[in-house]
Amino acid sequence: MIIFGLGNPGLRYRGTRHNAGYIFLDRLAKHRSVRFHQHQGFRTAKLKIAGHSITLVKPQCFMNDSGAAVAKFLSDKPDEFVIVLDDINLPLGKLRLRRRGSDGGHLGLRSIIDTLDSSNFPRIRIGVGRSGEDVALHVLSPFSRAEKRLLRGVIEEGITGMETMFRDGFVKAQNYINAINIRDID
Repeated sequence: MIIFGLGNPGLRYRGTRHNAGYIFLDRLAKHRSVRFHQHQGFRTAKLKIAGHSITLVKPQCFMNDSGAAVAKFLSDKPDEFVIVLDDINLPLGKLRLRRRGSDGGHLGLRSIIDTLDSSNFPRIRIGVGRSGEDVALHVLSPFSRAEKRLLRGVIEEGITGMETMFRDGFVKAQNYINAINIRDID
């Protein structure tokens, strides 16, 4: 199984809402005490969850080019995969796991769907909320200190949901993840 986390490479984008997919994979890798290694166009880490071999992949391309990167990685290692990405249509503190679906206006996801000519793959959407400002400015802005604490909490719950998927199946994971609704972290 391959888990792709979407984001934008480089220090300029580190910690931004659009990099929620990268942040999720970083926390999962840390949770499992594994490190990412740089490859041509990708950062990858390998781990096991409930006996399943998992490859975490952070494409090192800009979000809107995610389709080409995902297709390139899958051409060498065709396998089942999950996409982890940010979602402005979900409030911060919520996650959504779906087996398939539309791009929901997310250009990185649209790139993957268009390139693979399929929307038939699971995805975990991490709520980053929507502000009154321009969408691009919002997703490229960093999380505040309080938002980071909330994001950490929701990602920890998401990791538990991911482990549930490998241990107990997709439906139980979907029920667990879709029920996550963290409002405040003390």
